[in-house]
Amino acid sequence: MRPGFFGLYLSLVFLFASCASVQDSNINLRLDKSNCFQEFFYDYQEDQIPAPLHSLSLPESLQKNFSKNSLNVANAMGILELLERYIISLEAFYANPTLENRISHLELYQKLSQRIGFAELEISSESAELGCEEERIDQIANYLKAKEGDTDTKLTVSSIIIGAAGAILTTVYLDQGNTGEYIALATGIAGATLGVMILVNKKKVTFNHERNHLQEIWEGPTASKYFPASVWYYLNYIYPEKEVQISKREEIIEKWMGLGIFDSLNPKEKKELVGKFFGSGGIYLSDELVERASMYDQLGSQINLMMQDLKSLSRELEVLQAGKISKP
Repeated sequence: MRPGFFGLYLSLVFLFASCASVQDSNINLRLDKSNCFQEFFYDYQEDQIPAPLHSLSLPESLQKNFSKNSLNVANAMGILELLERYIISLEAFYANPTLENRISHLELYQKLSQRIGFAELEISSESAELGCEEERIDQIANYLKAKEGDTDTKLTVSSIIIGAAGAILTTVYLDQGNTGEYIALATGIAGATLGVMILVNKKKVTFNHERNHLQEIWEGPTASKYFPASVWYYLNYIYPEKEVQISKREEIIEKWMGLGIFDSLNPKEKKELVGKFFGSGGIYLSDELVERASMYDQLGSQINLMMQDLKSLSRELEVLQAGKISKP
């Protein structure tokens, strides 16, 4: 009786343990191929990134008619000089509204509109790429969690069945020496083992990422391969007038740290996790993929703030075009 019961128990445990370690091939397509990433890398040098706004000598006409955020995003786009020429042409048209001055002014306005439109496309493209990757990671994480939930259900049902069977058999063999005690002990161990298996039921996937935006935010190189020069300038600019001297890139890292993923880790574990998140990848648990998706979400939110500043610049430009210019 005892050998047969233990054999059944061991077979059951082996079955569930084997199921927990299986990786479903259906997820491989999401892991191996991604339509999110662009096919090229940005190739520019540090000297091609605009100089910090506060280091420039700005004409009063710009400071009077545009906010600091608008001027900063204009500097990121490299159109400060074009903005200045636009205001000069507008003033010239007001002073002498000839057809020639009007055409010259409209040409500059069209150039500005085109540059702003191109910047919007560039920022939207970057934001879409980050959002797409976030969604892909979420899908993989949800897939793994569904698999974990399915296994948890099977283990829970098996634990209930073993517990019920143990109670019945213990009662049946209560008067047959130590048999009832052996059955109670075996079913108790089996139930506890299944309970532990529920706790450690974590699916894993090998998730490699050669194009890792998070890596550049973490490391902060002078020039970026994954972000255009305008966006990289924007993320690394520090407003000197603010009380806390910190760039948006550093704010993002602080928010990542606020997720708590590196808490309670020893130096070795932290180094391994940093290498996985901000390197070429590795073996991920579903919870780690959720954290990674959250990182992409926070990064995308900061990129969208640049779009808001760009829209503010467009509105201020429309005010000027409507004839409400502020003179020094």
